[in-house]
Amino acid sequence: MTPVKTWPTPDGPALRPGLEARAEPLLLPGLLSDWPAVQVGQAGHVAPLAICDYLRRFDQGVEVLATKTRAAARGVMGYNDALTDFAFVKARMGLAEFMAHLQAYLPQRDAPAIAAQCAKVGEVIPGFLEENRLLALPGVQPNFWLGNALTVPVHHDHPHNLACVVAGRRRFTLFPPEQVGNLYIGPLEHTPSGAPISVVHPKAPDLARYPRYREALAAARVAELGPGDALYIPPLWFHQVEALEPVNLLVNYWWPVAGDAQQPAPAAVLMQALQVLNALPPAQREAWAAMFDHYVVQREQDPAAHIPAAWQGVLARRR
Repeated sequence: MTPVKTWPTPDGPALRPGLEARAEPLLLPGLLSDWPAVQVGQAGHVAPLAICDYLRRFDQGVEVLATKTRAAARGVMGYNDALTDFAFVKARMGLAEFMAHLQAYLPQRDAPAIAAQCAKVGEVIPGFLEENRLLALPGVQPNFWLGNALTVPVHHDHPHNLACVVAGRRRFTLFPPEQVGNLYIGPLEHTPSGAPISVVHPKAPDLARYPRYREALAAARVAELGPGDALYIPPLWFHQVEALEPVNLLVNYWWPVAGDAQQPAPAAVLMQALQVLNALPPAQREAWAAMFDHYVVQREQDPAAHIPAAWQGVLARRR
C-alpha cells in the first residue's frame, strides 16, 4: 500500500478550494495542533480519559447513537460471516452514560468495541465549537466519533470529507472509486448506517472467498493520524477507518460537491438506473452501458462538441 501524500498547509480560507482542486486524499499533519481539545488529546498516552473529562464541560444531555460490536465481530462494525445480520447492536444514550461505558471497558483486555458515531457537535457538545474552530470551513457543522478500538469497514461518502483526529490514533486505508468492483460492496439498502460497506473482513480478509480484494489492496493508500492531524477524503473514495487506542476522538466535516441543487442526488439517480436497467436483458444493458459512457461519463469525447451551443441542452458542460 502507498502512503497518502502529505500536504503541510495552515488552516485558513485558501484550504477548502485547495482541497477541492485535488482528486486524491491528502494528509494534513498538525492542521489542528492549536486546538485546546487536541492539546488535551495529546496527553492520552498518560491519561486516556482526559478527553472525556474535557467533553463533559460541554455536555447538554442530548442522546448519542452508541454502537457495540458482538463478540464474534472482532472489533469490526460490519456483517456476520454468513451475511445474514449485523455484527453489532445500537442504542441511544446520553453522552455521560456512554463515556461511563468507555471508562468501564478501559481495563478489560477483551472488551467489546464501542463508539458514539456521527454525533452532531453543535447539538451534543456545542461549546466545543467555541474553543476549537476550523477557519477553512465556516458554516459547515461537524460531527464527532468517540470510542475505543473499533474498525469501520470499507465504505464511501458522497460529499467532501475532512477527518480530524483529536485524541488517540486512527489508521485510514483508502481505495480509489475505480476499485469498486474489487471491494465486494454489500447490499445497497441493508447497510449499517446508510453507506454501503465491503463484506470483506478488514482484519482477516478471506482472499480465497474474495480474490479480487487482493487487487484492491495493491491500489490502496494508507495514512495513520495522531492528535492534530487531518485527512482529506475526496467524494466517492472508499475508506476503512481503524481506531487504534483505548480512547479515540475524531471530528469530521462533510460539505457538498458543487452542482445543481434542484437536480436529484447522483446516488438517487444510480438507484433508479439500477431498478430500471437490471430488468433488461444482457444485450440491452450493454447497449445502455455504451450510452452512459458516451453521454454521462464522457471519457473519450464531448458528446455535444458538434452541436451549436444554443441547442446543446442537457449536454452542455456546466463546469
